[in-house]
Amino acid sequence: MWRILGIVCSGLIIAACGGDSGRIDSYEGGVEAHTKVMTQMVKVLEGVTDEASANKAAAEIEELGGRLASISAQMAELPRPDAAEVQKRAKQRRAEGMAFRERAAAQMEKLAQYPALLEAWTRAMDTMR
Repeated sequence: MWRILGIVCSGLIIAACGGDSGRIDSYEGGVEAHTKVMTQMVKVLEGVTDEASANKAAAEIEELGGRLASISAQMAELPRPDAAEVQKRAKQRRAEGMAFRERAAAQMEKLAQYPALLEAWTRAMDTMR
């Protein structure tokens, strides 16, 4: 569970270095799009209450993972900000990141509880590498 939370948080930190999966024309725009999708993924997890809702959520997570892959591919084509700029942006987003981590951590147990959900989540997180 903590490993998965670490992957989620790492993805957000990496992205913090701008929103949907439309055309990304700036690194900041990509960060924003990435953040929105990750927030949607946690919202999907929040709706899981049983096996049936977990299976439905797994399909939604798969779709959102596809959006993450698209965003990541577009961001890879953009010039990366320098280390100082990444630090500045990370500092600006610190409070937002903490709130997200708390919200996400509360949902991680569901991944262990429902295998289909864990598989979908893992595939979605793999798209960020």
